[in-house]
Formats: sequence, C-alpha cells, structure tokens
Amino acid sequence: MRKKAGKAVIYFLVLMLCCTVVARAASSITVAKVKTAKVGKGVLTQTVTGSGTITAKEEYSQSLPEGQKIKEILVKPQTAVEEGQALVQLDMDYLAEKIETKNREIEKLNLQLEQQKLAGQEDARTPETAQAQISLNNAEELLAQAQAAYDQAAAEYEELANNPPPAQTGNIPDTPPAADSGTEGDDSRNDAQGEYPDTGTGAPQNVDTSVSEYAQWEQKVQAAEEKMQGAADALNNQVISYNQAVEQYDLASQNEANAQQNEEKKKKSNSLSVEGIQVDIQGAEAELKKLTDIQSADGVVSAGASGIFQSAGAAGGAVTTGTEQIIIASETMEAKGQIAPEDAGKIQEGDKISVKLSGSTEAVTVRAERFEQASSQNTASPAGENQTESGGMVWCGQIEGKQLKLGTAFTYEASRESGSYEQVIPLGSLHEAQGQAFVLTAEVRDGILGKVYTAVSVPVTVLDKDDKNAAVKSAIGRNSLIITESSKYVEEGNQVRLE
Repeated sequence: MRKKAGKAVIYFLVLMLCCTVVARAASSITVAKVKTAKVGKGVLTQTVTGSGTITAKEEYSQSLPEGQKIKEILVKPQTAVEEGQALVQLDMDYLAEKIETKNREIEKLNLQLEQQKLAGQEDARTPETAQAQISLNNAEELLAQAQAAYDQAAAEYEELANNPPPAQTGNIPDTPPAADSGTEGDDSRNDAQGEYPDTGTGAPQNVDTSVSEYAQWEQKVQAAEEKMQGAADALNNQVISYNQAVEQYDLASQNEANAQQNEEKKKKSNSLSVEGIQVDIQGAEAELKKLTDIQSADGVVSAGASGIFQSAGAAGGAVTTGTEQIIIASETMEAKGQIAPEDAGKIQEGDKISVKLSGSTEAVTVRAERFEQASSQNTASPAGENQTESGGMVWCGQIEGKQLKLGTAFTYEASRESGSYEQVIPLGSLHEAQGQAFVLTAEVRDGILGKVYTAVSVPVTVLDKDDKNAAVKSAIGRNSLIITESSKYVEEGNQVRLE
C-alpha cells in the first residue's frame, strides 16, 4: 500500500510539473512581450530638417527699355561682369522705325495743338441785348412823345375848360359848366342852352351873350377832352409797350449772361485741352529722347553694376514690354533654408546649422544670421528635380571658405536644446485617451502561476517633447518599468512579460 501511495504521489507531482510547463509555454505564446525603460532626468533637443538653395546675398536689377526688339544677349548666365560692360544688343533697324513713328506722333500732336488754339478763339457775334436795347430805346422815346402829347392835350383842355366866353350882361354864373366827363358835358350843354336857375326854360333873362358863342366853346372843350383822352390812351399803350421792351431787354440780358458764362466754360475747356495736348507733346518728346539716347549708345544695354550676370529677362528676337529685368547677383553667396510652418521659431538667430550641399557628402556648419519672408520659387532638389517652395520663413547664413555656385541645392539639419527636465521618457511610451495623457508600467502582481507582470496605467502631464523624448510630470517612481514597445497591443490589466 505504501508503495502504491508513494507512486501515486510521484505521478501527481510529475503531472503537476507537466501542467506547469505547458501553462508556462502557453503563457509565453499569448502574453505580450514588452521592452521597458526607466524615467530619469534629461534634456530635450529640437531638431529641424529642411532644404534650401545657394543664392546671392544681394541682387541688382535694371529694366530693359520698353518696346525694343532684342537682337542678341551678349553674355551667358552665371558670367562675371563689370559695371558698364555690354550685356544686350538691341535691333537698330527696329529702333529707327520707332524713332520715325515717334517723330510723326509729335508732328501730329503739334497740329492738334494749333487746331485747338484756333478753336479756342472767340467767335464774332452781336450781343443778345443789341436788338432789345434798340427796341427799349424806341419804346422809351415813344413813351416820352406820348407823355408830351398827353401833357399838351391836358394843358389845352385845362386852358379851355377854365376860360369860358365872358358874359356881357345878365345873371351868368361866374363859373362855366364843368367839362371833365361826357355826362358833365351834357349837363353843361343843357345849362348852356338856357336851363339856368330861376329862369325856367328857354334863354336866360337879361342875357345878351350869344348862345352860339357858348356852343362853340362847349364844342372846343369837348374836342379838347377827346384829344386828351386819346393822348391818355396812347400814353397807356406806350407804357405797356415800354414795360414789354424792358422785359425783353431783361430776358436778353440774362441770355447774354448765360452766353458769356458758356463761352467762359468753353474757353476753360479749350484751355485744358490745349494743356493736355502740351503734356502729350512733352511725354512724346521725352520718349523720343530715350529712343535717341539708345540710338546714340548704338543700341547697347550695359551693366549697371558689377557681379554675376543671371538673366536679361528676355530672349533674342523678343520685343520688350517694360517688365523685363536684367538681374546681376553679387559675388558674395549665402545659404537660404526653407523653414516649414510647424518648425517656425525652432531655429533662432545664431544657431549652428549642419548643411550638406548637393553632390557632396561632407557637411559644413552655417550660422543663422537673419530671417526673412520667402517668396514662392522653384528650387532644385538633391535628386536634380525641380521643386516649388511655398512662401514662408527662411533662414540666411554665409558659408565660409567654399567656392559656391548660385542655385546649388542643399539639405540641412538644425538642433538646439530646449532645457533640462526631472522626468524624461521615450516618446513611444506616451499614450492619450479622452484628452488625458498616460503611460503603461509593468508591475509585479500575484497570479495563478505565481508572480507575473501586469500593465498599469499612470497619468502624466506633458511639459515638452522633441522627436524622441517627452518631458512629463507624474507619480512614476524612479524604479518603475515604463513600457516603451510591445509585441502586441497592450492595455491596462493585461499580463506582459519582459523581453
């Protein structure tokens, strides 16, 4: 019995050992294998890479004359030139045609100027008030004559009316009958015919005066009155005519004033037109002088400064538009490196930059001297392909002790330390979920098979980071094993095994 019991115990132990080995083997297959690192002090280093080109430190540009035909470019690009050296030869025959055309233009403008001056001279004309003044003078004269005729008629009437024939005897009234109106004249005639007071009808008693004498006087008074009335009507008509003549004169005066005002406007407009033509003539003469100056220089465009000739802005046979520029670069070269928008501020003035020129394996050190805004331009890549650089910032610096060729492309790398931190961890160990940064640490836990490593999440606050590491603030201990890499996906609570 004891032998059997002992064998049973031995078989059990062997079985347990086999199960343990199998479990360990299965665990090694299913459990993620991880690499770990410990937190420690460190310095972050910002690294910036990019590309650029070798350019002239300064450039001189000069415009080609407008409207000229280029016969030949006398200098090849990238050639050193001296100030005053001939660069471009213009077509002299084409230039002569331009001069002839400009002379004809000036002659035509001079004729237009003379024509405009003649058009500005005042036309001979009779003032608008001339006829109206004559009519007004006539009306005034006729009015004076009518007034004189009326005054004379009124005087004659008054003279007759106030001087009746004298009575010889009898009770003849001291004052003769009034003759101011037709009715009163009739009453007077009735009185003159003998209807006097106290006498009844018929001739007055004791009157020796002849009745026919009063009748004649009465007829004269009536005739004088009618004459005065006619003169009054004539005077009234002349007053109306005179007023009409005054109104006509006033209207003519206003028309004359308007005509003079229009003439002044016309004169001013003409004067401005004359001045405009004179300005055109001056401009044409200035252009002619430029053409004759080019002709005097035999159609040669010379360099305005010494340096490296880059481009004339146009090819032979082309007619210039005035926008073409001759570019001459200074012989002092410098490197200009493009800075990506996300790297703005990571390179500071004075930083040392490692530059590797196209076609060279040796890196040279350049110090960033200044920064400037970059315009879009085509640059050559190290592989020889043209690339378009977008506008942004570029750093500029001189490369000492090197014979550089304008337009040479290069790549660069710039590094600068951003400070020392107490906790620096590998960038690959940093995770984020729901806006919270954290790391996973491998900590020892008790398991069925004994002590095992388990992934534990620890929250961190990121202070800064570079391309490889991150500076954090956390509760991670110095001996904590931070998971940096794993053979498979790992989350909090998963078992892991150390590599």
